[in-house]
Amino acid sequence: MITSAFVLFMLASAHLLMVLINAGELAVEGAPKPGLVARMFTDQPIEAELQKAMLKARTPEARNALLSALATVRAGQPLELHTLPVSPFIGWAATGLVMLGLAMVWWTSRLKSDAAQSIVGIFGGNLIWTGGVEYGLTLAARTLGIGKTVGVVNGQVFAVYGEYVLLKYTWGVMALVIGYLVFLESSRCDIFLWLRERLPMMRGPNASGRIDNYGPRSAFQFATTVWGFYLLLLWAYDEQLFGVHGFFTRAVLVLSLGGAFYCAWRLHQHTGWGSSIRYAVGAMIVAWTPVEILGKWGWLREPWLMLQPESLVVFFGGLALGTWWLWRAQRRTPSVQPFGAGSSVAT
Repeated sequence: MITSAFVLFMLASAHLLMVLINAGELAVEGAPKPGLVARMFTDQPIEAELQKAMLKARTPEARNALLSALATVRAGQPLELHTLPVSPFIGWAATGLVMLGLAMVWWTSRLKSDAAQSIVGIFGGNLIWTGGVEYGLTLAARTLGIGKTVGVVNGQVFAVYGEYVLLKYTWGVMALVIGYLVFLESSRCDIFLWLRERLPMMRGPNASGRIDNYGPRSAFQFATTVWGFYLLLLWAYDEQLFGVHGFFTRAVLVLSLGGAFYCAWRLHQHTGWGSSIRYAVGAMIVAWTPVEILGKWGWLREPWLMLQPESLVVFFGGLALGTWWLWRAQRRTPSVQPFGAGSSVAT
């Protein structure tokens, strides 16, 4: 329960952190000037995207801007949208997050407990992913004039989230990473171990022995697992293939719900804090997938995407409390990690 809560609050807080950074950009840079004319790559027709944005609009100013854009589309006139400009604030924020994440991964080399290494490593992986990948692609999307959906910023309708268009096409890099891990003798990921037991992939036995630092492995596991499920959902939402409300997306929802219960059962069987923390990363990202789909369908309000005092207290406070509780528990109960045991770390 503790490890599950820790990872779930980590996932929600990562979303809220990006909302906070975006608000900081507006506060520092002021009202944004239109960037490039956007090339839109929406999951649904632009009218549906505007209607969805209307459901999330929280101010009369935002609703009026969206209504005006919606009226333009319904009148059959072209709707010209612009991306947000490339701002120094986002560049510095991305750099700061990456540097902080790398510092936390370095810190894991000074920790003795594999559970402590895993906790700090997950924080580091989250920061590196958010700064290096999410905001790195945000800068690229604004530079190239790419948009995925619509959003209202300071009373103006902009093309936003173009970074997820670019992220969707990183599947080739993911294929390279998976190909490497499948044949990596020291990999102890359960999925790859299962494959090796059934397919003639290895010339000899898997590597065994002590791992001195689980921090970098945990950082890599968190980032690559988030990345993999992003790709799954982004391709599932593609109307040219499956569609937001298509059969495949519904199948992913059902399978991830079933997988969440299975992973929770497997997680309950772990005895060491370190292995439990690392297994909880994959298990809770599977459990988070239905939340993402239901949010995409508009069935959830997604409070982790709302910049309000209640959200800050609940999610950042919950993450802080969960981290403290987990850190305290793993220090009081020695972590059990037998040599050569599978640790559910995808490295």
